[in-house]
Parts: sequence; structure tokens; C-alpha cells
Amino acid sequence: MKKRNSRSRRKIFLLFLALPFLFFSSLYIYAKYIEPFALNTVPLTINSDLIKEDADGLRIVVFADTHFGKYYSTEDFESVILAINEEEPDFVFFLGDLMDHYQEYSETENVEEISDLLLQINAPLGKYAVFGNHDYGGGAERSYPDIMEAGGFSVLLNQVNLFENLGIQLIGIDDVLIGYGSPETAQKAEIGLFDIVLAHEPDIADEILSADFDLMLSGHTHGRQINVGFFDDYILPPYGQTYIQGLYELSSAQDATLYVNAGIGLTKLPFRFRSPPELTVITLRRDLSNDQ
Repeated sequence: MKKRNSRSRRKIFLLFLALPFLFFSSLYIYAKYIEPFALNTVPLTINSDLIKEDADGLRIVVFADTHFGKYYSTEDFESVILAINEEEPDFVFFLGDLMDHYQEYSETENVEEISDLLLQINAPLGKYAVFGNHDYGGGAERSYPDIMEAGGFSVLLNQVNLFENLGIQLIGIDDVLIGYGSPETAQKAEIGLFDIVLAHEPDIADEILSADFDLMLSGHTHGRQINVGFFDDYILPPYGQTYIQGLYELSSAQDATLYVNAGIGLTKLPFRFRSPPELTVITLRRDLSNDQ
């Protein structure tokens, strides 16, 4: 009887040892091999009385932070292209940080493959991009515009593009961390148009609240990438510590909306947890409720 009890206690003890191992092993496998490639498509409808009839129902796909490098490859990105094209967007916006470190990547990989993949993205009204901090910090300052333009994207450097027939104005702000970002560009937003600001770092929203823009789109934070909440001081980058992920209503001159995309790739660590890679699919809707 004593031997049986001893064996039972030993089995229980071994089970208690095994459970934490199984738990953390499963967590590791999920965060490294499953979630980083479990693309999440987030639908978002923006209603505004500034949206013209010709722009009603217009679709925009937003992606950011591919960070091509040792943790994310062009092969991984192929499924993202398919997902973008399945949405049949009118516009596609990329919000910066194309490669994790350009100089390291270009030594071992063919950068032209990235352009070839980007070229496969279909958007009849145009594909637009802004710089991210890694596009400067990784040594791609001169190469990034060429790579994107070869992929059919126009890079906006503190520039404004007007789509007069749609009543839409697109404002692209350059990276503010390492680049030549000029938040003042947002002051070119015009009353009476639906103004969209593209800026890699979301926290510059607080610097442009006096501008008459309507929608701001940013990336940069990766939605924490490892989203456990209590490591924010170590995980979140500068200019990405106030607006972290998802939708925010801003107390701006135009009561604008900010959306922070969680990004596609990985940086620093090969893990994602509770923050899957994201495509944001925006539908613009004309709001006639305020019409008399």
C-alpha cells in the first residue's frame, strides 16, 4: 500500500513538473510559428458628410511595418498580397518600415523581389506610401523610394495629393524620428474636402490637432507585437506610446479619427502574441444625416 501511494505521489509530482513545460512550449510555438502568420483583416467604415457621392463606397487597404529581414521573408508576404487583392481596393496605403535593416538585407537577399511583389498589388486609384524610421535607420534613405516606385507606389514626402473628382486630399508626412517629417504639412488640409493623413508614427496626431484633417492612418507600434500590457515602457517606441493600436477619436479641429495598424512583420524578436499581423480595410461612406 505504501509503495502504491509513493508511486501516485511521484506521478503527481512529475505531472506538476510537466504542465508548466507543456504550457510554455505551446506558448512559444504559438507566438513564433502561428500568430506571426495568422493575418487578421480588420474592416472599418468611416462615415462623413464630406465624402462625395463619387467616393461613397470607396475601399482602402492599409498595411504597414513589413520589416523584411531575418524574421519575415518575401515568401511570407505572398499570402498578404493575395489577401489585399481579394479585397479589391481602390487605394492601397503603406505606412512605412519596409525592411528591418536595409544594409543587412541587401547583402543576402535580392531587394528587387520586394518591388516585384509590391507590383502585384492592384489598386486602380493608386498606391501610396510614406517613410518609416527603419527605412532611414536601416540605410535605405536613397533606396526606399526607388524600391517602392518600382512596385507601383508613390512615396509622399511631406506632400499633398488632391483627387478633386473624389473630394479627397491625401497628405503624406515623412518619418519624424530619423527622417525629415514635417507635421505642419497637415495644415494643408482643406475645409470641404475629406482629408486623409498618412504618417508612420501615430503620436504626431497630438501635434496636428489644429489641422482640419478627417482621418489619420499610422503604423509603427506593431500593436505592441507582444501584447501583454505591462511591458509598455520597454516595448513601445518613441512617438508610439499614446496611440498604440486600433481606432481613436481625436479632439481635433475636425473631430478626426486616427487608426493605428498593427503591422505585418516582426522586429527585434521573432514573436507575436495577442497582436496578429493586420490588414485594415476601410470603406468610406457618405453620411447624409446632417443634411437639411
